[in-house]
Amino acid sequence: PFDQLPDDWTCPVCNAPKEAFEPV
Repeated sequence: PFDQLPDDWTCPVCNAPKEAFEPV
């Protein structure tokens, strides 16, 4: 599901960047 989000997506609830949810 995260693959479909844009790179600049941020969590609307916690305001964390998408990168925070993916192992980099």
